[in-house]
Parts: sequence; C-alpha cells; structure tokens
Amino acid sequence: MEQNSGKVVLVHGVASHRSVLWPIAYRLWCDGFRAETWTYITFFRSIESHADRFAAYLSTKLANESKVHIVAHSMGSIVVRAALNRIDPSRVGRIVLLAPPNAGSPVARIISKLSGQWIAPARELSDQPGSYVNRIESTNDFEIGVLAAKYDFLVPLANTHFATETCHQTLFATHNSLLVSRKAAQLMIHFLRNGVFES
Repeated sequence: MEQNSGKVVLVHGVASHRSVLWPIAYRLWCDGFRAETWTYITFFRSIESHADRFAAYLSTKLANESKVHIVAHSMGSIVVRAALNRIDPSRVGRIVLLAPPNAGSPVARIISKLSGQWIAPARELSDQPGSYVNRIESTNDFEIGVLAAKYDFLVPLANTHFATETCHQTLFATHNSLLVSRKAAQLMIHFLRNGVFES
C-alpha cells in the first residue's frame, strides 16, 4: 500500500446517503488515500445552494490540505462541477465523475413534469436544452475523468460527456453498480495518480 497518497472527498448522488460511498472509500484507504465523504440533503434545495456549501467545505474544513482530489457520483458530479467556479484551482487535484448527468437525464425531465416545482433537482437535471445542468460553464482548469455505465437507464451514455472532460471511459455496469465495481475503483485510482484511466 502506498502511503499518504492524498486526500479524496467523495460526494453521493440524489436520494442517496454517504454510506453508498463506503466501498469506494475502503478501496481508496487500502491504496493509501485518505478518503472522507461529504453529504447533503438532495431534495428541495437547488444545486447552486449545494455547490455553495461544498465550496465552503473545501475552503474551511479542508483548509489545511494542500491538494484535494474529488470523486462524485450522479447528481453529486453536477454539484461538484457547479462548485468549480467557486474553488481555487490550485487546491484541487484530480476529479472523477461516476455516471454524471452532464447533459441531463430524461428520467429527471419526466419527474420534473410530474412533480412541478417541488423537487428542484429533477427540474435542474432535466435533459431539456435550457435546464440548469446544460448551462453550467465548463473550465479547463481541472483534470476531470468520467466513468460511464453502459447499462445506465437513468443517464444515457451520450449525456455523460461534457466539453472539457480530460478522458472518458465506459464500463459494463449500471448507474449504481459503478459504486461497487472493482474495475471502476481500479480506473478511478489510476486516474487520481496519473491523470489517465489506463496506461
């Protein structure tokens, strides 16, 4: 095990809990990283408000860390992307997004029509061209790798891409099985160390 590989913050997705990230956290710890999870109440509050909180967490709670890597799943990926414009790029290491709805989700669009204005994330994560997720400004200041799931019925494969991704790889997995996939963990760790998924 390589010691002191750096700090990694894990961010879960919508309608989820930090416990779903424990398998990833365990693999990171076994590989020498210091992993911890950041949690938030996903419903009813906007992605912008979550992004504000996440950026504040990085700048206050982790102020003593010289460099912080980030791994996020699903909606957590969008919270992270929204927070990047609020974060000093020099303090952020590499970022891995798992099954991110970078161009929105058709399921979120359907839910938003059924729920009206009550569930903010559904409206913001819709795959409609003018939705919040499709208006997030991308930046080249960060190294961001995307791991997508081939059998993802929540986020179509094409919707996981975004303009300034560093690299992208698709795995034989589902939206949530990425969280327990040994292959996904291996690729994630390789990217955090080297900036690419495979050498």
